[in-house]
Amino acid sequence: MNRLPLVYIIILNYNACEETLRCLESVNKIDYGNYKVVIVDNNSRDNSAEILKRKAIGHTVIKYDNNLGYAAGNNVGIHYAMEKGADYICILNNDVEVEKDFLNKLITYMESDKKVAVAGPCICDFDERDKVQSMGANINLFTGLAQSKRKNYPYSKLSGGPVEVDYLGGACFIIRRDVFENIGNIPEMYFLFFEETEFCLRAKRAGYKLMCLKDSKIYHKRSATISKYKGLSYYFLNRNRVVFMRRNANVIQKAVFSVYLFIEALGRVILKREPFSLFKIYLDGMKADKNSIAMDRVKQYLGEV
Repeated sequence: MNRLPLVYIIILNYNACEETLRCLESVNKIDYGNYKVVIVDNNSRDNSAEILKRKAIGHTVIKYDNNLGYAAGNNVGIHYAMEKGADYICILNNDVEVEKDFLNKLITYMESDKKVAVAGPCICDFDERDKVQSMGANINLFTGLAQSKRKNYPYSKLSGGPVEVDYLGGACFIIRRDVFENIGNIPEMYFLFFEETEFCLRAKRAGYKLMCLKDSKIYHKRSATISKYKGLSYYFLNRNRVVFMRRNANVIQKAVFSVYLFIEALGRVILKREPFSLFKIYLDGMKADKNSIAMDRVKQYLGEV
């Protein structure tokens, strides 16, 4: 009898242990026969790690003494999973509820096609469960945007099989072990947003195949933890788009992007009444050290200064 591949599910927590425990309620019902869960606490200030160690029975809880963002926290769990012999690693946000067969369907598919190195489920809205949030996306290196597939489309009207994509939503995706061995871990210089975009792009450029499976499904609350910190999401989503392009686009793509970004910013400020500070955020992205985290900004938005 063939051994089921060992899957490690990595869940990141920051000041949201109740959210994480709700996520675990659905994870504990998964029908896949060989998985383990690692919860990485990103230096929470609300006693989360201690509560999780007490209540997340049967799962590993690692307290990370720094909060260096999404990628760094997940990389702690990835490193642990690799040391324990994981065949696959599943990155799962804590504001997610999973269908009990979501993992079984993904692993069965990936085992049937060894060319698929990264795969993700259809991500549906937590409250409007027939609405698709994401079925992956194509990355446009002239605009710095990931063009979502089937966003806001009714899940019940989806048809067809798995879809090949450039990018899979960071709320949930599964990676073969050898991907990390060949291209490295999730890049850590972003703190928040675009780190999984660059990781997926790096995998694609290395010749790996990325797929989204309609038949595997989870429900996502749309950044439940991030929304607690006013301005954090807006700042890093816009700043890191510029950093991403500086790190990954070629000369021609960067030139087109610069013109596009200026025109887009004018439109957003004039037509959508977004703040003029958008220009400063873009400028921060252009001036930033593209290889390190802007920890001064992180501490400002998290109230740690």
